[in-house]
Amino acid sequence: MGVKHKVVDQNFDEDSIIDKNPISCSQAIVIGKNKSARSLLEGSEDYSLPVLTADTLVFTPDKEIVGKPNDYEHSRKLLREFSGKTHSVFSTVMVTYGDNSLIETCETKVSFKHMSEDEIEEYVLSEEGIGKAGAYGIHGPAGKYVSNIVGSYTNVVGLPVHETYEILRKLKLS
Repeated sequence: MGVKHKVVDQNFDEDSIIDKNPISCSQAIVIGKNKSARSLLEGSEDYSLPVLTADTLVFTPDKEIVGKPNDYEHSRKLLREFSGKTHSVFSTVMVTYGDNSLIETCETKVSFKHMSEDEIEEYVLSEEGIGKAGAYGIHGPAGKYVSNIVGSYTNVVGLPVHETYEILRKLKLS
C-alpha cells in the first residue's frame, strides 16, 4: 500500500484480555499491542511513523474465543469442532499516526466441510496450522476443507486488506 514502515516487536500479553465478546476482545488486544509498540518507539526517530497493529481470533460454533492452538490435541479438537459447521473469524486493525487513531473490526463466517478423522490427522501432522488462529490457514492446504466463506477472505488470512486500506486512506497515509 506504499506506506513507509518498520516491523517492531511489542510485548503486550494477549492472555491478559479475558473479555468473552469477540469484538471487544479483539479490539482490546489490538489497543494493548498498539500502546506497547508506541511505548517501545518513544524517544526514537521511528516514533513519528504510523503504528499499525492487528489481531485475529476465531469464535467457534460453541461460542468460544480461540487463538493459536496449544498443541496437536488442541488442533484436533478445534478442527473436529469446525467440521461440518460454520464459525466466525474476527480481525481488528488499528493505526495510530500522530495524535490520531482509527480502529476497525471485521467478521467473516467460515464453513468447513465434514472432515474425516484421517483428514483431521493428516492436516494436524502437516503442522500447517501451527501458529495460526483456529489451527488452520485458509490460504494453504486447509483451504480444501473450506466449503464457503461470507465476508473478507483476507480477514481469514490474518489482515483484512480492505479495512486496512480504508484506515490508511482516512489518515491520508495511502
